[in-house]
Amino acid sequence: MRLIMKIAELMANKLEKLFQEASLENIKADTYKDLCGALHVTKMYYDMDLGGDDRYRNHRTGKLIFEATPVDDKLVLYDSGMPGGLKKCYNFYYDGNEYVHAYIEFEKAVKEDDIDQELCAFMANVIYIIISRQNMRKMLDYAETSDVLTGIPNIAMVQRKYYTVLQHSRPQDYAVLRINLRNFRYINEMCGAQAGDEAIIQYSRKLLKFTEDDECAGRMGGDNFVVYLHNENLKNFLKKISTVTISKLKNAPNNRFDVVAWVGISMLSEDENKTFLERLNDANVACGLGKSRLKQDVVYYGKELKNMVMQGRDIIGIFPTAVKNHEFTPFFQPKVDMKTGKLVGFEALCRWFHEDHYIYPDQFIPILDREGLIPKLDLAIFDETCKAIKRWKEMGLTPPRISSNFSRKDLFVPKIENKILKVIEENGLSTDDVEIEITESTKDVEYERLITFVKTLKENGLFISIDDFGTGYSSLSLLHNIDVDVIKIDKSFTDMITADDKTAILVESIITIAQRLKMEIIAEGVETKEQGKKLVELGCNLAQGYYYSKPVDYQSATEIINSCDYAPVV
Repeated sequence: MRLIMKIAELMANKLEKLFQEASLENIKADTYKDLCGALHVTKMYYDMDLGGDDRYRNHRTGKLIFEATPVDDKLVLYDSGMPGGLKKCYNFYYDGNEYVHAYIEFEKAVKEDDIDQELCAFMANVIYIIISRQNMRKMLDYAETSDVLTGIPNIAMVQRKYYTVLQHSRPQDYAVLRINLRNFRYINEMCGAQAGDEAIIQYSRKLLKFTEDDECAGRMGGDNFVVYLHNENLKNFLKKISTVTISKLKNAPNNRFDVVAWVGISMLSEDENKTFLERLNDANVACGLGKSRLKQDVVYYGKELKNMVMQGRDIIGIFPTAVKNHEFTPFFQPKVDMKTGKLVGFEALCRWFHEDHYIYPDQFIPILDREGLIPKLDLAIFDETCKAIKRWKEMGLTPPRISSNFSRKDLFVPKIENKILKVIEENGLSTDDVEIEITESTKDVEYERLITFVKTLKENGLFISIDDFGTGYSSLSLLHNIDVDVIKIDKSFTDMITADDKTAILVESIITIAQRLKMEIIAEGVETKEQGKKLVELGCNLAQGYYYSKPVDYQSATEIINSCDYAPVV
């Protein structure tokens, strides 16, 4: 006997109830249990592709966000527990493509002739439409509060949870952290973007494991994370994230990578009352300053840091006027032939004279660098240096060649070569009067631009020196591809040259290569006579450093030009 004759009236009532409940709340298997029983259905399931096993899973509880139970890559909506027999499959399409398959299994006693095909297909459609709508709503809700890549909370969810815990706690009891992965870019460079995503996912899940139930970790985007946690748990948490090992990472050495981080921390004093976003901003500032200026892994936001921030804002605000008023001035550090004591050059170094006192480079260079203002500063100092050379010549003096620094940031200033040449021309100088110092470049795009930069300046007769040589990753390649005149051995080598045989061997190798390529070589940071003697012994006669003189102002440099002589080191 056909089942449709038995349950027509029942079906109408059950479906009406089903739609009513679905419009009010998320329906569960109990809602359509009687309907399935009336149709002698023992199981209903779907094989919807969710984009990965963990895509829509609560990463703290491990549970799927849907009511359905995942079994063998299928979402089981209903299971009576009774053995199944006849199985029917219903295909659903989206944009012309098969999207999901719905399966209905009937009790063993049910035969093909016992079921009404249209009725069962209709029921499958109804259940699918209702469940799909509710699952989509859950997916959208999930997307609003969860990070798309990792599934951990996003910043909106972290903020919501923060205010929830404050209903029974004080904000002073919690620390808010901003975390920026310190060496993450190397994963992308070495292993590729896919491995980078995998590393972010693994790191995110470990952050969650490091927090308690009433604490929260979330992803802000990229390799940036936000966390709030109990003050008493802070020390242990920082210890855990000091080094986080990412395993099973393709293309990484030994399939693993150790990730460290910059951390900014906001902790409130008893009299402070800040919103979550204000605290996050403080943690952002601490993290940024730790990374750019302080070079510290963990930085707490406080009064001292706030003053530093205000000072930074003041510096940025007055910078344009300071340039216009010629407040930035070169100090000159002598370059000396150690065998003869003869002055062979100066390096121009930036100082800022503002409101009757000097502001030293470590106070303003990192701030200007972060704001992209270094190119303007470099050109200003170069212009002041050329003006100083011009004044010396007008006095009848013959100043030695003077070098001026240009950073990697300058390489991408439009027509920077023309601007350098224009400054020389406007001051009535020859290209023989000046030398352009550049640092080693580590990025391919910078390296390619560096080659054309040097080529253009060399074609116009300028001397080029490589500063801090030996500290980059491409030193030998640099000598092969770029036609420079001078190599400056980095101070880190000079510091160790009398105490470490390996350093002496490396320096001697650099000197030999430079001599064979007919390049001048000069050692930076010479502070003792013993260092000077060792350098001369290895074949480097030229040096600059505190052994001879610290950087001096224009007047003192004028006196050095007039006297010319230093005592030889040998």
